[in-house]
Amino acid sequence: MKRYDIFPEPIGDYIAGRTQMDFEYTASDHSKRKLTAFMYYPSDSSERKTASAYMFPEVYEMLHEQPLVTEYLKEKNFFSIDIKTHCYDDLSLSGKEKRYPVLFYVCGGGGSPEWGTAICTDLASLGYVVVSIGHQNSTMYKRKDGKLLNVSKDFSDVIMAFSEDPEMVALAGKMKMRPDDETAIEMCRNVLTLPIINQLTRYSEQQAEDVRYVADYLHKLDSGELKSIFHDRLLLDIGMGIVGHSYGGPTAGVVCRDDDRFTCGVGLDSGAFGLLDSDLNKPFLLLFSEPNYYMNAIIGANNSMETYYFTVNRAAHLDYCDIVFTGVDEELRGTRDAVEMRNLVTDYTKTFFDHYILQKAARVESLSYDGVDLIKKTSNK
Repeated sequence: MKRYDIFPEPIGDYIAGRTQMDFEYTASDHSKRKLTAFMYYPSDSSERKTASAYMFPEVYEMLHEQPLVTEYLKEKNFFSIDIKTHCYDDLSLSGKEKRYPVLFYVCGGGGSPEWGTAICTDLASLGYVVVSIGHQNSTMYKRKDGKLLNVSKDFSDVIMAFSEDPEMVALAGKMKMRPDDETAIEMCRNVLTLPIINQLTRYSEQQAEDVRYVADYLHKLDSGELKSIFHDRLLLDIGMGIVGHSYGGPTAGVVCRDDDRFTCGVGLDSGAFGLLDSDLNKPFLLLFSEPNYYMNAIIGANNSMETYYFTVNRAAHLDYCDIVFTGVDEELRGTRDAVEMRNLVTDYTKTFFDHYILQKAARVESLSYDGVDLIKKTSNK
């Protein structure tokens, strides 16, 4: 297994800046939420700064404190944080354009906002401002004020209960490669009507509320109500995009469904928790490894806008995030070349957002990667 001590060079021409912000607010369920976010953005120069550290060591150490990590797993190394990035803290925002479009990135459950460093840096180098949030209870992170927040026991218990649910185990045993649409939709509906799904949905909706709060905050930054380098620099009136990996994918779907400020969304090897009878009414792209079609087939069945399903062969679940480069356990990796995997994930994501946010002509159907197939495109207009 090849090891990487540095991420690949960013795909775009901009230098990627990064800054961290903390947020606190009272959610609709009256809980107090303490969040953080890394904002990646286009810059013209590294200003001779040293590249940003990948992940705080304290955050990495928290992984082994999560209830989901068993004693057996505690003896294993999943990934390394000893890798160099290509982003730089607190640079000036590029002056090449007056305003820059905005995306959100949502990491998988139990992960950290840094797990999307590769794709967020790529998208920033291509001219997007990208916000990666640390969500209280469902992710692990260190706030700028130094406070550490780990995954809660309640969230861990819900994930474990879902994975061990007898009905879910029985359904998973019936999931085969490349099912017909009717079978996949029925299976997805059966999964999403399991009682345990209600608890998983609660966290997806909580994360979506976090995203909406930070989106409100960005409007204040752009208006100048709050002082920052983003005053009058964010291209918000054309709509924002959101991409989520794994458990972050349903969050992206909920945000698209509930917030018209978001134009479109992407799910990376994700599911449809909370989206059983939802019309997203937004273009949505799903990039996944089979047999995951069963877990998200209902999205396209209900969506009145375009839904794209692309399968990726020879890829493992964690290949869709930074672990494609930081992983040190072969069991976590697929067999596809890591750089090629990164290229295709960034390319499909960027092309999709370019088309639906920036109105560029290029479309995801025109992309060609070995072993990546468009199995379905729906539109229920």
